[in-house]
Amino acid sequence: MTYYDVAFEEKQYRAVTKKASTYYQEYCDSAIIPLIVTDVPDAYEYRYVHMLEPHASYAGSDWSAKGRRGTVVHNYSDIDLFTQQLNLYFDLNEMNKFGESLIADKRAALIEKWAFDVDFNQFHGPHSDYGVARSNDRAAYTIGGTQLAEGLIGQLTSIQNLKGGGSNSTLTTKGDIWYGINTMIDGIPFDLRKQGPPMIMITDEYVAKEAFAPDRIYQDKVEGDFISEYLMGPKATQGRKIAKWIVSNKILCEATDATAGDNANTIDDVGTDSRIMLFVPDPRFVGRVVSRGFSKVGEDSGALGTTTIYGWKGRSYWFDTDVAEFSEAIAFA
Repeated sequence: MTYYDVAFEEKQYRAVTKKASTYYQEYCDSAIIPLIVTDVPDAYEYRYVHMLEPHASYAGSDWSAKGRRGTVVHNYSDIDLFTQQLNLYFDLNEMNKFGESLIADKRAALIEKWAFDVDFNQFHGPHSDYGVARSNDRAAYTIGGTQLAEGLIGQLTSIQNLKGGGSNSTLTTKGDIWYGINTMIDGIPFDLRKQGPPMIMITDEYVAKEAFAPDRIYQDKVEGDFISEYLMGPKATQGRKIAKWIVSNKILCEATDATAGDNANTIDDVGTDSRIMLFVPDPRFVGRVVSRGFSKVGEDSGALGTTTIYGWKGRSYWFDTDVAEFSEAIAFA
């Protein structure tokens, strides 16, 4: 089939967006955040509507035709959405050499990095520019440019001191990780934990390494196994169950994360500092608002080549920060 006014066949463009979407779903940590799709594509903002103390019923000694009517007062919050744009350039000589090759394969590293940038934004907010990431690791990720808005970390108004004083929570003693996680669970109101789905816990790699260290025995088992059995396994009680434990260094703080509290605006070091995030993944309280999924936006062709433009638009947001806990920097020594 012949396509006019485009540089490639349709399957070429679809291969790019499919690769980005597949990479995001399989490898990105923010995919666990509840998805909310806007009714209008490419919207500039999303309006979240919520109720304020509804009055529904009242008690009495007998039935009465007269009484308080059920009333609901609504309020709303307008949330700005931001784009993440990928431009892929191909010169004419390069295009003539493609043959049956897909442009998605030729630019796989850039496409996967695009999905990684979108994932990183959910936690640290959209930035006008990024440095080069050598791997999917915060330690190899350099933030540059201007932070356009706060991500999930920066939107939180407080951080949890798990144990100890000073600028760090000290979880050196065996059993301290168990204690710290339970402290964070207690920080989320029980009604929110009970009414919503089981919680999601994200820790950096060092927390997981310490929790499952063979010499870190708490009572009769390794501390990580204790957590898995009593908070994630069949012995977990209602309202205190963790459905998934995600290990990711992307939650470590950057100087641009404007979280209030001690030590929140410093840059954490991988292997030295640690963090824990715990939240109830209920779309009433938190959402990954998407106005445009990974898709083609347009194309700009010139005499010597063409630039294909792809985009993603959205933002992750806490509608109620009470469902989330974020730890102070953790030290194990």
